[in-house]
Amino acid sequence: MSQPTSKTKLPASFLRVGQQLPVDVYAKNGFLLLRKGHYVLTPEQRARLVDVAHGDADEVAVRLERERLDRAAQREREAVAVAPKNPLVEVGFMAARLEALMLHGLSVPGLGGRLEEMADELLALTQRFRDGMLASLFLVSVKSHSLKVATLLALLGRRQALEPERLRSLVCAGLSMNIAVAQLLNQLATQKQPLSLAQQEELFAHPALGSAILREAGVLDEHWHLLVQTHHEQDDGQGYPQGLRQADIHPDARLLGLLDVLCEQLDGATLPAQVMASLFRGELGQYDAQLVSLLIKEVGIYPPGSFVRLASHEIAVVTHGGEKANQPRVAALRKLDGPPYADVLLRDTRLAQYKVLEPVAAASAAVNPAYLTRLWTSRLV
Repeated sequence: MSQPTSKTKLPASFLRVGQQLPVDVYAKNGFLLLRKGHYVLTPEQRARLVDVAHGDADEVAVRLERERLDRAAQREREAVAVAPKNPLVEVGFMAARLEALMLHGLSVPGLGGRLEEMADELLALTQRFRDGMLASLFLVSVKSHSLKVATLLALLGRRQALEPERLRSLVCAGLSMNIAVAQLLNQLATQKQPLSLAQQEELFAHPALGSAILREAGVLDEHWHLLVQTHHEQDDGQGYPQGLRQADIHPDARLLGLLDVLCEQLDGATLPAQVMASLFRGELGQYDAQLVSLLIKEVGIYPPGSFVRLASHEIAVVTHGGEKANQPRVAALRKLDGPPYADVLLRDTRLAQYKVLEPVAAASAAVNPAYLTRLWTSRLV
């Protein structure tokens, strides 16, 4: 014969008007009053039950523990929702997702919608973390520079006060412009021999083919398609695949093409300041002077995420733009001839002893970029 189970007083939280009972309800003497799943119908019924209701002790304990875990999970979700995001970490996650989308293409369910969601996420991050997103261009390693192009498009498009739908199309095009050649670009990153004829033909065809892939994926935004189709056209007619000239190229496509070239240069070993200087001098191609000026103003002489040498004989990383272009906010990382500091030291470059003298290569910092990530964690823009 089974032993009677022990009973315990039911917590008042188990008895809610209009809700089902989570356990069987007993009187103190063990008499069953209500089965689990019955409803507490009125405040008066609840008041009577609060005085007399008991439940199986083991079942009540399990229920209480489950509710405790649910509350803890809810608190964690709420904390994550309000916690400050780190733009560099978010960009790292986004880069991995974008790489998967590009490599798998039409085999990804809802490809067009996923690209749109990523564009919305990128627009939100650039609005909240302008300097952190600029820093991601230099500190986050990505296989394809499409995400960097899209990041700059989001920043510049907002500076140009583009209408939201046009800006969204522009960012979507930046993310997806190389969807037809994602695998080829990965191959070329390690290929030492010149491009084969087949590879040249694939590159030549990728703007049109990329648009076709996006249309097959359900993308109906014609401006998005136009930008993907024409992002390699040039004002002098030497671009491809159509050989269009300036008057026939949409301004957004010209901006996309400019940033495509710029980010390819920024991925190399050249200092960001030198790349911007080359762009200004026209060494990267002939582009609209207003676009170039706008871009240089947005990125700056010493962009966040780049490294500089200070008058204090320290190497520092630029964290944010300053009131003047040559006076950015920086964090010192080490003395020129010393090991990295245990923690970064904020320096005021408006002071003569901390004046920025020149840009330096990232290798001069002698620190892992991951060490710097926290410098851009903030609840503020």
